[in-house]
Amino acid sequence: MSEELIMKRNTKILATVGPAIEREEELKKVKDLVDVFRINTAHGDFESYEKTLKNIRKYTNASVLIDVKGPEVRVRTDELIIKEGDEIEFFFKTKKPYFSYNFLKEITEKDKVFFDNGLIESSIKEKKKESIILKFNEDSILKPNKGINIPNKSLKIPVLSKKDKEAVEWAEKKKLAYIALSFVRSKEDILNLKKHIKNKDIGIISKIENWEGVKNIDEIISESDGIMIARGDLGIEVPEQKIPLIQKKIIEKTNQQAKISIVATQMLESMTDNKTPTRAEVSDVANAILDGTDAVMLSGETAIGKYPLQSLKVMDKVAREVEDKVENRVDINKPGNISEEMSKNAYSLLQRTKADKLVTLTRSGYSANLVSRYRFKKPIIAVTDNKLTSEKLELVWGVKPVYIKDLPGFEKIVRTTSVLVNKRLIKKKEHVVFFAGIKTLQEKISNMIEVHHVKDLLEYDAKF
Repeated sequence: MSEELIMKRNTKILATVGPAIEREEELKKVKDLVDVFRINTAHGDFESYEKTLKNIRKYTNASVLIDVKGPEVRVRTDELIIKEGDEIEFFFKTKKPYFSYNFLKEITEKDKVFFDNGLIESSIKEKKKESIILKFNEDSILKPNKGINIPNKSLKIPVLSKKDKEAVEWAEKKKLAYIALSFVRSKEDILNLKKHIKNKDIGIISKIENWEGVKNIDEIISESDGIMIARGDLGIEVPEQKIPLIQKKIIEKTNQQAKISIVATQMLESMTDNKTPTRAEVSDVANAILDGTDAVMLSGETAIGKYPLQSLKVMDKVAREVEDKVENRVDINKPGNISEEMSKNAYSLLQRTKADKLVTLTRSGYSANLVSRYRFKKPIIAVTDNKLTSEKLELVWGVKPVYIKDLPGFEKIVRTTSVLVNKRLIKKKEHVVFFAGIKTLQEKISNMIEVHHVKDLLEYDAKF
């Protein structure tokens, strides 16, 4: 069967897997709308992850990202019905309800404790020897395993728990495309994670969820393959009115550095229970795309929501409607390295000539990221002989990854053209810009641009 180039959309969609879509029949319904599935290790066990991954790979062609909880704190409890004014004792790994990390010595009775992305607020009334008493200000329901935040506190939590390390090992064994680390505070957290990863081709996504991460964003971007702006926890740690500008600035910085950006959390939150979104949610998704994000993500909407398919359809429709208005925000006058300067020339050729598509030959995905950041309106086909790179590129804006197992070394462009024509990904009548790194042993070097009429190139190949 042919692989004729039909782009889903330029903006990529992540969907968190949970009970709502993890079964065969549900995955088949949503598979054409999802570019990357997210497995969240804050919930479940490895037996359930194994089953989920098996279903994803059997019934879809999407890539997989695993989310490790990193330096976060969760509450272990049965469902608690809370009334206004209730005072409840919470423990530290002795009996329920308890916290997953003992922060008793790091807090004061002036601090507040927020649960579930800030939906539930409490204040510390009393510190005891092995517990704290929390006073709640309103009626609420605290469900199991919800995350907590203590604003203005930098808790000394280890970067990786025992389960996190097991998750990293599992992700490597299963050859997953990305590992996302929660609550990244500085580049040291990323460097710590890298020590536990043997396969350096696996992508690392840093989740920005606290003020430290915002403050150290430049060094975090440099050490990461991408940034996830996780606005739920971030909106508790940082004044909520600052979130929109932080989001815009992070997207701008990642674009400039040819790194991936993902906007996440509460994008279509109301659709967890309702069949239609609010107009504000639609605008939120649209504005994230117009700001230049590579991807948008659904969490509870697809994990536990009542309407996962409808949520994905809304995300897809909004992306298709607005992404033609996305503009290049990269400063092309800012000096760069050889690869960056070459990518500017590729961008110029696509803009100013009748070239129809851009084909980049890449092993690491670097050249595809470089050209994607200009937000071309024409298709970008990224050809690679690295399967993991192909899966990673599913998260990059506007890129159609193509895995060719035995990508020829000699006359690579000619041979690749022949393969792409046979796959119906390019046509003989088209003009194509080729962008690649050749005749070098260095990594992440793009030093070649060629422009060809496909028909002429094939005729040349046949003659010589």
